[in-house]
Amino acid sequence: MKKMASKILCVAILTVCVAALSAGSALAADQAPAGTETFQSLFVTTDWLKANLDKVVLIDARAQSLYKGQQGHLPGAVNAEWTYFATMAGKAGDPKWGDVPDAAALAQRIGALGIDGKKDVVVYGDGGDWGNAGWVVWILRMTGMKNARILDGGFTVWRAAGGKTSNTTTTNKAVKYPNAKIDPSYIVTTEWLAENVNNPAVAIIDVRGQKEYTGEIRPFGELRPGHIPGAVNVDMGLVFTPDFTLKPAEELEALFAQAGFSDKEQEIALYDSAGVRSAFMTMVFRLAGYKNARNYDSSYHAWCGNQALEIRQGPNP
Repeated sequence: MKKMASKILCVAILTVCVAALSAGSALAADQAPAGTETFQSLFVTTDWLKANLDKVVLIDARAQSLYKGQQGHLPGAVNAEWTYFATMAGKAGDPKWGDVPDAAALAQRIGALGIDGKKDVVVYGDGGDWGNAGWVVWILRMTGMKNARILDGGFTVWRAAGGKTSNTTTTNKAVKYPNAKIDPSYIVTTEWLAENVNNPAVAIIDVRGQKEYTGEIRPFGELRPGHIPGAVNVDMGLVFTPDFTLKPAEELEALFAQAGFSDKEQEIALYDSAGVRSAFMTMVFRLAGYKNARNYDSSYHAWCGNQALEIRQGPNP
């Protein structure tokens, strides 16, 4: 009888745990080592979102043309592409172009989306895009919000799985976002990087495509082709499976170690052309255990736009 009671108790506990997971309880980011993430703290699956669609604030981080396009968007999603969270005065290559605004302006823009810091937020982009959803979640993490996550595979996987879509534009009621501070451990500036470009304790990672890195192409109108001296190229595309979902953490760790980054305590600065792909990759590096990964949000546009700063061309050093 005691054995039978014990079995019944175990089954009951397991049932409660499964029910809690199905109900959508998120794994808090602080359950991972300090400064890092886990898949559960950073991503949600399509199945999870289908079960919790009415319990989250949904942010569509794609271009407005896609949000309002024929394929539509997730029901109830509000559109906020990466430029919504950036300072866009001037042109690419100008000082501060594409940078994150100050904390007060950032808090106002986040609150205008209906994000109060309490309700869970799920952000999605599209398979094969710049990792736009990662930029938004990086912004939210930087302001202290832990319960914002990325839809793994984005709109591409959602539609492939038969997820519902809508063509109705959503505008959320503006609320007060309380986290009007920026955590400097998530971000680096041009000035900081220029001071540390020859620092062996700092790893610089260029997450653009190989031909962008070598200087063979300039798809986004960079003023000078090439890359930051000492930077190693780790193409963002390498972290995805063929269906645009993220590779398992152990595969990511192996990929980054093979690229020369085995020290998870090392200071890491990531960049791309405008800081969007590198924001996503900053979060992926943190998921793989690199707690000191930071995003250079000004990125290569700002670096190559400053004629006083050196650039290099060619393959990985």
